[in-house]
Amino acid sequence: MKNYIILGLGCCVLLFSTCRDDVGEFLFELNYPPRTFSLPAGTNTFTAAVLSANNLPTNYPDFLANSGQSAGDVNKILPNFARLESLDGLDIGFLSEISIRICPVTELNCTIADEAFYIDDLYRRNINSTGLQPGLGNFKDLLSSSLYKMEVVFFLGEIAPYTVDFRLDYGFEAYQ
Repeated sequence: MKNYIILGLGCCVLLFSTCRDDVGEFLFELNYPPRTFSLPAGTNTFTAAVLSANNLPTNYPDFLANSGQSAGDVNKILPNFARLESLDGLDIGFLSEISIRICPVTELNCTIADEAFYIDDLYRRNINSTGLQPGLGNFKDLLSSSLYKMEVVFFLGEIAPYTVDFRLDYGFEAYQ
């Protein structure tokens, strides 16, 4: 019995010693000004509703200068937080999923590979705001350039009963 306890403790020590944080060292935040979008009443469920904003400035030189870091220090820029809120306090339970994608301004449409934030399982919840989950992509190349394109993709569970004006707050984090 004593041997099993020692073996179990040894396995636990081995397990915990191999867990490493592979994200890297946190350097600074890239918090962007809020964006507003309107989802029109009557939007149907057959196709996703895509609302886009083009030529958004990354402000990367300003973020970098304010942090005191050099461009060579930054290896990753990862999604940190996103929150979508109905400005009128309207229920958004008619939505089933939301995807926020960012891509180069030269692309006609962003793809699922460009997803920075997402949330699913919203349908029939009685809510007027939601926090989105950060994606796993590294957006360093895109956000260290000058401009980007954003698409907010709404998947509806039922026809939009009214126009909803949304406010999106979002940010990223830079890592070494």
